[in-house]
Order: sequence, then structure tokens, then C-alpha cells
Amino acid sequence: MTKLPEVELAALAKIAPDALRLLWVNDGRDGRLEAVVEHAGQPCLMVLHDEGGPVERPYRWLLVHLTSEQRAEEERWHALFVEHVGDHWCFHGETLRHAPPSPEPDPTRFYDAYRERRRLDVSTNAVLGWADEMPAR
Repeated sequence: MTKLPEVELAALAKIAPDALRLLWVNDGRDGRLEAVVEHAGQPCLMVLHDEGGPVERPYRWLLVHLTSEQRAEEERWHALFVEHVGDHWCFHGETLRHAPPSPEPDPTRFYDAYRERRRLDVSTNAVLGWADEMPAR
């Protein structure tokens, strides 16, 4: 679970999905809940915002700027996911290189490590706005 800044969506700009470039999805078990995207060439985390209650449709995602260190860490976890689980959530094309999926995937190698991952804290990062749609692939 990512630690997000506390914000009021009404105080933020709405960002159109065509202003975003989807790179990969971090969490897609119940729909696309979290992804790494680019906005105006800047790396962002696009995280489902629950507005303090149960998540209901329409979904709204916060766009939080990632530092270069945070982006590198997200890329490292993405590469590990691709290696051990698969590349079905990759949309970045040749702009990001990582090893291809293993010919004999072993998802437990990713998920065991991921359970030990320290919670991503972007609570002090700049929030660029919000979107009500994921960008097209």
C-alpha cells in the first residue's frame, strides 16, 4: 500500500487521459489500481484515490510526481515482476529495457520479495492533479 499525500480532489486540476502516457501497471488485480505514467515527460505514480471511504465508481486516480530515486525503485520492482510473473502489464515499449520474462516463470519469487517491500511513501511528493480514466495503452 502506497502512502499518499492528503489532498482534496476539488482543489486539484483534472488531467485528461490523453495527457498521460501509460508505462506499466503496478497493481491490477481488481482493475488498474496503480500505474507508472508520464505526464509532460515527468514520471508519475497514478494511484487510485479512495476519498476516505470505500472505492466506488467512477474511479479517480491521483497523479503524484516521482523523484528519480523513486522512479528507479519502481523500475526495479517492475523488472522483477516481468522476470518472474510476466510482461502482460508492460506498455512502455523500447523506452524502458529490462530482461524478458523467464521461460519458466515463478511468481512466488516476486510476491515473496514484494511482501517484504517497505511501503512506498510519496506523502510529501508534489501532486500534479487527478484523472478519472487510465490512459490508453
